[in-house]
Amino acid sequence: MDPALHGVFDPGLLWRNALPVFLVFLLIYGLSGRALLTLVLAGALLVLVFDVNAIKELNLNSPILPGDFALWHQVLHNIGFFANYAGQHFFLLLALLALLAFGAVLGVAWRLDRRWWRAHWLIRTAWAVLSLTVIVTLYRGNSVWRDVYADESLPGFQLSDPIASVKQVGVMAELVRMSQEAQTSVPKADQSLISEFAARHSEDMNSRVARQPPTELPDIVMVQSEAFFDPGVMKGVDFSKFVPNFERLAATGIGGSLITPTYGGGTIRTEFETLTGYPMQAFPSILYPYYGLASAWMPSVPRRLEALGYSTTLFHPFRGSFWNRRQVMPQLGFQQSYYLKSFAGVEHAGVYVSDRALFDFVLARLDDAQRGPQYAMVITMENHGPWDADSGMLVNVLDGHPLPSGLSAAGSREMTYYLSHLVNGDQALGDFAKRLLARPRWTMLLFYGDHLPSLPHAFADLGFDDGNQGIKQHTRYMLVSNRPLVQRKLDLSSYELPALLFDTVGLPEDGYLALDSVVRQAWEQGHYQHGADYGQVQFNAAQLEVGCGHKLDAAGRCGESRAQSPNRASSAPVAGE
Repeated sequence: MDPALHGVFDPGLLWRNALPVFLVFLLIYGLSGRALLTLVLAGALLVLVFDVNAIKELNLNSPILPGDFALWHQVLHNIGFFANYAGQHFFLLLALLALLAFGAVLGVAWRLDRRWWRAHWLIRTAWAVLSLTVIVTLYRGNSVWRDVYADESLPGFQLSDPIASVKQVGVMAELVRMSQEAQTSVPKADQSLISEFAARHSEDMNSRVARQPPTELPDIVMVQSEAFFDPGVMKGVDFSKFVPNFERLAATGIGGSLITPTYGGGTIRTEFETLTGYPMQAFPSILYPYYGLASAWMPSVPRRLEALGYSTTLFHPFRGSFWNRRQVMPQLGFQQSYYLKSFAGVEHAGVYVSDRALFDFVLARLDDAQRGPQYAMVITMENHGPWDADSGMLVNVLDGHPLPSGLSAAGSREMTYYLSHLVNGDQALGDFAKRLLARPRWTMLLFYGDHLPSLPHAFADLGFDDGNQGIKQHTRYMLVSNRPLVQRKLDLSSYELPALLFDTVGLPEDGYLALDSVVRQAWEQGHYQHGADYGQVQFNAAQLEVGCGHKLDAAGRCGESRAQSPNRASSAPVAGE
């Protein structure tokens, strides 16, 4: 079942992958005392792990990881949503039938096992205790286990690239090693690296801290567009062919390619970066930042704007419980949130609320809001995957937009679905921007794609102009305004968008955000040389600020630590789920 173990026989790699499996078998036998039952149950668990891993690799280009187990309740409460990624809509019925059949097999195994020899219960108890102890210490990396699964023993393992690691060292060995790494969620930062950089740029750091905000503060609308990218990076596809409104708007402001920390899904990774400025790459063992990383003390974009007198509102036409947003968003500074229940009766485009209906909803709330400055975070859903379904009536929007040649049947299905929603969303964006920027108030629109869609067949059929795989491609962003804005092209990572926004508006910056802006400016002035060195400054600064739970001072040192603020989730208005 594990491609990494095919071909060359490597005893060391083999037993490191087999050990966790053997321990599970031993634990189940120690608890049940039935050999046949153990083989059936543990074998089924093993097959399930590899099947889930295969589905995740196909759709998200990521193997199963320790952080995935934090989502078990999400899967149970949103089984219909996740079932879409398993292939067919009758997945739930098949799963129920399979569960019933498996229960019958377990019953037969239980009865057959009753007549077989079993070890004494004291011996089995010892086996169960021993196996459980080894499992816990193994996955925690206690004692000798960290050396057993160290880099030297797992050639090819890369903490920053799990998908490459699992192909080199195997699913189980990679899962053990990543579990050990997860025990230290925030790496220790290199204080000297940060302080030296801050000292060389102390004048710029201090000027950003002392900067006074403009007399008139703009309304700021940030749109995180689901799976948005320009297919022009694919062979045989012209740039802006499917997103002419985005291209026209981007030409009036600041825009470029955007490196995001996820592919095919995992939206909250990009979302966390654009709301806090912290790069996910600085926390390699944390897969889902809304579970254990995001916190109320963080100087997020909405919190910083709230301190300047902004009202802060979140618009997301999906369940508030999904991705833990209902709890986390108030902690990050959103005063009001609109979730799925608030969008009852609005237009859908396929399965989800259309971008057009979402934008109309946002405009109505902006027009009815108070006179003070407003910040709106808009998270779209229309073009959410999986992207191999029937596009329905939306296929009509592709009239005049023929599919690229060279697509297989599966690739054509993926591209038809994705491009139908992409074109529909681009038309909605054009209308939204026209009405939004026609408002008399100074208004800024920051629009970006959270990740590329997972179109494995289409990507394999066409390939990309640069010869790289889909995981290496970038999304797009633009920052436009109804006030004069110097147009320029600027390629960024998603964690740099907050600093770009504050710099463009002229808002004060401090802590990590100020340092991030200075790093980006120094990198530009150096003509984008030594990018890896500048990246290390950013990553270490994020680790230091998050590790101490307080904003950095102008010298790049951790300020006085303080206890995290109490959870504000219960007091923040939530308009609907």
